[in-house]
Amino acid sequence: MPSSLLEPLNRTDVLDVVFDGHARTASALLFAIESRTAHLVAQSRQAMERFLTEETAEERELAFLEALALGRDPPIHPTIQDLERYAPQWALLVPKNPGVQAALVHLLSQEYALTHKDIPGIRAALALDESEVQEAYQRLYRQPLDRIFVGRAPLAERLRWMWAALAKWLESLPAFWTTFALTLTETVGAGILALPIALADVGPLPGVAILVVMGLVNVLTIAYMAEAVSRSGTMRYGNAFLGRVVTDYLGPFASAILLVGLTIECALTLWPFFIGFSTTLSDATRVIPTPVWAAILFLIVLYLLRRKTLNATITSALLIGIINISLILILATLAFTRLQPANLGYVNMPFLGGRPFEPSILQLIFGIVLLAYFGHLSVSNCARVVLHRDPSARALIWGAVVAQGIVMLLYCIWVLAVNGAIAPYRLAGETGTALGPLAEEFGPVVYVLGSVFVILGMGIGSLHSSLPLYNLVRERLPAKRWTVVLLPRRRGRLLLSNRQRQRGTRETSVCLGLTYLGLESPTTDHSEGQPRFLLDANVDGRTHRREIAVRGRWDVSSLSDQLPVLHQHSVSLALEILDASQAHVRLRISSPLRLVYEGDWVAAGLGIADLLTQSDSQRQILTWMLRQSVTGQETVSLAEVAAFTGLPQALARHMLSQLVGQGFIWTVEVNGEVRYEPCMEARRARQLPEQIQRVWEEQEAPIRGGPEGRVRRWLGGLLLGKQGQFLLSVAPVAAIFFLAEWLLFIGEESFAEPLSFLGVIVISLLGGTFPVLLLIASRRKGEILPGTVSRLLGHPVIAIGIYLLFLANLFVHGLVIWQNPVERAAALAVGLLILGLTLYLVRRGAFTSRLVVKLQDDLGDQGRATFAITLGGRPAMAEIRLDYAGREHRVRAASGDVSPFSELRYAQFDLPAMQVQELKIWAHRIAPDGNSEALPGLLTLHNDGVERQFDLRLSGGQVLVPIADGACRLILDFTGR
Repeated sequence: MPSSLLEPLNRTDVLDVVFDGHARTASALLFAIESRTAHLVAQSRQAMERFLTEETAEERELAFLEALALGRDPPIHPTIQDLERYAPQWALLVPKNPGVQAALVHLLSQEYALTHKDIPGIRAALALDESEVQEAYQRLYRQPLDRIFVGRAPLAERLRWMWAALAKWLESLPAFWTTFALTLTETVGAGILALPIALADVGPLPGVAILVVMGLVNVLTIAYMAEAVSRSGTMRYGNAFLGRVVTDYLGPFASAILLVGLTIECALTLWPFFIGFSTTLSDATRVIPTPVWAAILFLIVLYLLRRKTLNATITSALLIGIINISLILILATLAFTRLQPANLGYVNMPFLGGRPFEPSILQLIFGIVLLAYFGHLSVSNCARVVLHRDPSARALIWGAVVAQGIVMLLYCIWVLAVNGAIAPYRLAGETGTALGPLAEEFGPVVYVLGSVFVILGMGIGSLHSSLPLYNLVRERLPAKRWTVVLLPRRRGRLLLSNRQRQRGTRETSVCLGLTYLGLESPTTDHSEGQPRFLLDANVDGRTHRREIAVRGRWDVSSLSDQLPVLHQHSVSLALEILDASQAHVRLRISSPLRLVYEGDWVAAGLGIADLLTQSDSQRQILTWMLRQSVTGQETVSLAEVAAFTGLPQALARHMLSQLVGQGFIWTVEVNGEVRYEPCMEARRARQLPEQIQRVWEEQEAPIRGGPEGRVRRWLGGLLLGKQGQFLLSVAPVAAIFFLAEWLLFIGEESFAEPLSFLGVIVISLLGGTFPVLLLIASRRKGEILPGTVSRLLGHPVIAIGIYLLFLANLFVHGLVIWQNPVERAAALAVGLLILGLTLYLVRRGAFTSRLVVKLQDDLGDQGRATFAITLGGRPAMAEIRLDYAGREHRVRAASGDVSPFSELRYAQFDLPAMQVQELKIWAHRIAPDGNSEALPGLLTLHNDGVERQFDLRLSGGQVLVPIADGACRLILDFTGR
């Protein structure tokens, strides 16, 4: 979409829009609708990414914002199916103007093939079935509106609509079935092909016993994980990630260990996937050697990494999982037809029947079994999807538990079938997957079915393991030092912080908020008004606010006299104005600070649509003022407006104030009289194309310098250039590929051994220890009490028993089972790490109770606003004073209503002295779409003779602070909203 669609209109353009410019208005609206839809599509895709860091998610958000600012197409171009799916979300952008609605559907019909029956959402959003819109279309385009619809879409388009219908059905499943299906399909992966190999030495019946015991343990740990994430408010109402939940409950050190563990898990999964994929397809084709198949998979991975997303959705994840499980059941049924009693009755357990203990028998078992049951990461993905539908979290917890039980049943069937049909000596010596011995017994049909499973399981699994490795390296490379954003007036805010800003974590030392206020009123000689910004700063428990005017360039160092604390913290921030109007500002931001945009990110592109959403009286006033300016009368007085409209001056003043606040007019003083002038013409817009072109050129320009800087230029190009950053980012994936290739060439490849190593040293941590620690911490620190809480589940004996079981698994492997020095050292190191982490968390107070004060305005619950105070997950009484406009309400309670919230001016909480070290304040609003946003208030905390202040909007509505044992007073000030 060309950048001209984003430029503010001059006076002539506005007259065209108001009278005859429906097509131009529709173009701007279509750009905004497609941008909004693309943003929603991106969010739905990242919800299914197996391991996504918050930094990567925020970078993608900024990519959308920068595309809007530079007039580029969004990173994802939506399809007509996407527009139909998200029609309710973008329908609010469309004004109730038949001419604009008709022009908009005309543009849609030129870009997409529209079939009447397939777009009920779009028809409703644009009111296409209403006679006014149909008449407007007939008047504008001299043909009936029905002519835009095609009778029969092409076959490819019909298939897309069938997929969209299936996706709609699958994604509208009840919360329990969504959790069940996602957990089941995400847990059953390529690791199932290693189970028969790992259990071959002990026999199928002892193997089933091991699967049942370990399965029951994992049922408990996945329930622990589900309950822990359900108690997190950021996971429930925001777009939180598991790392943020771990940081909130256990602290940043535990989150760092989680990140390292997930990185190792991705790397050690990718390695055997290259081997399993290549060996299976090589055996199936008998023509292409294994190194070539591994190279083919690597090239596919590289191609998709260039796109930086895998386009994974709930529907694709479910369908792939269902196909894989169906293939496993078919293969198991095939194997049952050749069941051998001798194989089924084979038992080789140490100490049974006088057998000696042989460590080699157990080398693969526990690691492979733990890996096969590892579906705990899917719980956090499910939580972001289903907790909106079921706030009690019963569906999340029970769906994950039941799914893990079905996984256990499926694994038992698979092991009985394969190990009962194939001799144990044949399976035990297999270096590839279990499909090889099965194919020798049953013929090519196994390779046909197995190849499909391998392509879907290992092929797509390789992509899911490669993308996190790619993102982790790219996040740590030097990024470009500036970002271009389009900031709407008072409808968006830029947040910058010098440390990782996470809602629910300890207070950030420096956090800045930048809000655009519009242009200064011009003087009578019509000189340009300077863009004005509101700079909010939260520094070490103190809030500061300054209004700044920017002409061209601005640097935060200019505030060193007014805010020396910013200089003390070495805060660096520079702004360059590219374009400014009353409605929005386009600026380039240069800063090493972490940048997050919060607000209506498509608002700046809707200036044209805003004009058409005004009331008839407001539009009449603005049209008349524009006509007056064309005839030479630049300004009008209040009396002239009242005379033109026939309204009382008080009402006319109110309507003019609304237009001033929306940026369509501004006030000027002429000879001591306040007059009004339309400000739809952005004088700076004439410079925009050259400046934007310069920005584009700077994005691609190489670093310049003399001959003496060749090394620096080469390194700079390597690190900062797109190609260089891509090559560095894929380096870990390439290293793993070359390792797999080398093993394939020398004939030392193994599919099961690296998976077993991964299961012991990483899954013992991620799927065993972490769920226990998170459950204990969440029951003392969580903000929300789920509807399903089992006291027995979290009983200290059970929780500590599971913790010790996984810890013992590491030490037994390191001291007894494994013989390789590297493996033994790794197992012992991770065991000691877990012990050290636990002691560190205990000393840091990770398992002590937290006092939580929550103020919540739920726009989706009939406007109900409530407060709640909890200590260690239980209600805590306090004295509360609520100051409304003109009245005051006092109560002693642990929870209650705050209604009407729109009239609330102050909320004071007097908390008695408690044995607690942490206090969390969470003041937020739940939007109708279920997401959380900070309440616009100022928090003042009085404790132990110290006063601290926090701007809630700078911290996402959440503030976590250490407190002394004495009484606390919290004051939430909403007078400035």
